[in-house]
Amino acid sequence: MSSNKKATALGTLTNHDGKRALSSDDAKDVARPTKKLKSHNRTMTIEAAQNQLDGSASEIAKKDRIIQDRTREIAALKSQLATAERSLTIATNAKKKIKEKNAEALKMVKSDSKLIFEKVTLALKSSGAPSELLGRDTMADMITLGNDTDIIKLVHELVTAARGRDAVLGAISSIKVVCDKQTPPSATLANAMTTLVQRVFELAVKDASHSYLDIKSMLLLTSVVGLTTKPMEYYAVLAAAVNLVAANLKEKKTSMLSWSDRGKDYITDLLVPVHDAIENEMGNSTKEELMREIMAGLLESANQTEAAKNYAMPAEAEIARKAGYSDVQKFLLSPTETTLELNLSKSGRMAVHRLIDYQMSYNKVRHSSVGAGRSRYLVLTKCDAESPSDVRIKKERKEKHMELLVKFNTYQKFAL
Repeated sequence: MSSNKKATALGTLTNHDGKRALSSDDAKDVARPTKKLKSHNRTMTIEAAQNQLDGSASEIAKKDRIIQDRTREIAALKSQLATAERSLTIATNAKKKIKEKNAEALKMVKSDSKLIFEKVTLALKSSGAPSELLGRDTMADMITLGNDTDIIKLVHELVTAARGRDAVLGAISSIKVVCDKQTPPSATLANAMTTLVQRVFELAVKDASHSYLDIKSMLLLTSVVGLTTKPMEYYAVLAAAVNLVAANLKEKKTSMLSWSDRGKDYITDLLVPVHDAIENEMGNSTKEELMREIMAGLLESANQTEAAKNYAMPAEAEIARKAGYSDVQKFLLSPTETTLELNLSKSGRMAVHRLIDYQMSYNKVRHSSVGAGRSRYLVLTKCDAESPSDVRIKKERKEKHMELLVKFNTYQKFAL
């Protein structure tokens, strides 16, 4: 085949890649590689196309890598999301189970108010009287829970107890603590206080001597009467109770007094503190009445002069003389001596013991041994004599009375 025919044949070929087939001229150039290309521009165009193809392929490869990276990131995020969803499902199920268990537990556990009522019921059924601590703690807890109905119900539980005075006073103390912070107190607490105070006064009236109420209780009631719904009525009842206890203190009727009040002064320990504790204006008339009682008592105390007491015991002195105890005889005949110390042997002390216990009247002379070993001695005391502590208390009481007279600006009136 001639060269022209070869070129023509080559020019009709088409690339297997589907690209444009070479022209006849190009084919001739390819057929003659050693021959210089006729057109330089045409040669540059082919090279540029080849470079462009290479660049496109590189760009495509780069984008493929980016897509692959993004695909991996998406897969990782999907995995994390699936893990989070599983964790959320587990947490939701756990929360649901906890809620179910709590609901079951609440069905089994009694309410706080029910526990309080059971505690009170158990204490009221016991053999001893309910304590003040019981009333104070249960009422404080119930007020903290804040259920008005339960508060009133607890009050009625306490006031209906047969021996519930101390528990009632304890409940009053707890309500007072709350009322001191509330001005005015809530209607529920005012009604509760009224019921409790009413109960204390009812129990006191049953005891004709009013020894049912000690001074401590009197002062507590005085401080809360103004918080009740009937202060005028209760101040009148309080004044009557205070005056009766004051009379028992003044006349030293110890059997009519509470154990804690025996030996106390009716003016400085009862009348003045009660007078000062009345702050509600509804109690002004009661304060005036108490002040009149205070002033009358102070003036009587200031004008009172005690005659010297004669502590001589001639009958007992004669017994001591016959037994041969001259020192004891002389002591018993003395109108002023009230105590005697005897330095005797053990047998001597026992002999004096027998003399007093078996030959003298009961409650005339007390005897006691003091010390140890060789320094032990016998002390005799006349029972009717005032002890040094009694003398000191009486002196201090007199001084307090004089101070109160000065305080109330009546000392000059007393002097006249």
